Amino acid sequence: MQSLIDEQIKKAIEKVSSKLQKINPYDLNISEYNQKYLEKYIENSSFYMFLYSQLLVKAIKKLNKPISESTFIDYGGGSGILSYLAKEIGFKYVVYNDIYQISVDDTLLISKNMDITIDHYICGDVEQFVNDINSHSIKPDLICSFDVLEHIYSLKRWFKTITNIESNFSLLFMTSANSNNPYIANRLKKLQIKAEYKGLERKAGWKEIDLNTSFLEARKNIIRKRFPKLENNMVKKLSIETRGLKEDDIEVVVKDYIKTGKINYQIKHPTNTCDPYNGNRTENLIDLKQLKMLIKNNNLTVEITNSLYSYSNNKILNIPKYFLNQIIHFLGPRHLLLSPTYTLEIQNH
Repeated sequence: MQSLIDEQIKKAIEKVSSKLQKINPYDLNISEYNQKYLEKYIENSSFYMFLYSQLLVKAIKKLNKPISESTFIDYGGGSGILSYLAKEIGFKYVVYNDIYQISVDDTLLISKNMDITIDHYICGDVEQFVNDINSHSIKPDLICSFDVLEHIYSLKRWFKTITNIESNFSLLFMTSANSNNPYIANRLKKLQIKAEYKGLERKAGWKEIDLNTSFLEARKNIIRKRFPKLENNMVKKLSIETRGLKEDDIEVVVKDYIKTGKINYQIKHPTNTCDPYNGNRTENLIDLKQLKMLIKNNNLTVEITNSLYSYSNNKILNIPKYFLNQIIHFLGPRHLLLSPTYTLEIQNH
């Protein structure tokens, strides 16, 4: 059975990779954001496809019926690679979702150019997603997501909302923001500090809904605008103390401070932060023990597993990856210290 699944995934990857190679992203009438993403996938196809294949192997193992009878959802799908793979594998019904309308529109065009038909599209955050799923009587068997978990503003709200889907399903989040890997954590902390105090560089392919200036300065501007009578020293203090909050929640904290003289909010992590206008977190380094508890509190079962490193075009870099993969394989699927990613494998019964 496992060899058959592996073969199906392998063939799907070959088909999708072949179709991608025939596309010039810059000839398509899509956003620069997704042009850059597609270019990256095409140039480093084997690297990304190995990551997707590991996610898909774990996901398909959760099915209790044939792939040809199952519904697959690509949550936060970006340029749609996971959706294309799911269709080529042979899922009966494939749903694509993203919070960014431009990505939804782009994926429609990309899939058309690749001659792959996605069955249903949903634009919106988790509330809109769940409402759409239920209103269309879609019964998902698998919900899969790649590099989305680390950007979700409120994990508590997200997991509470997802349980409102009116069916049993398996949910798999794979993320490269592995807080248990010290090398990755250190690299991402530097990125968070840059976003917080300086702002991330606006490069070609920038996502237009994201802020590229200092998050700290943005919070100062929000507080000044909503509370013009506050003195500058208090604006500065409150903007520092509300790191990790978006606009409406910042207002709640400030109002409470004005009323009580106390700041009843505390962010425990030293660098985690988010865009205060849309809540998009900068590679959130999540406490996995707390995350497991949160998930279990929503009557979901969860296990967290690791993955192997993908090989790239850099042959020198592939040497240490090979040895790390041997160690990861030896230590078993739940050892995260050396892993490049982790996967939440969740069951909703």
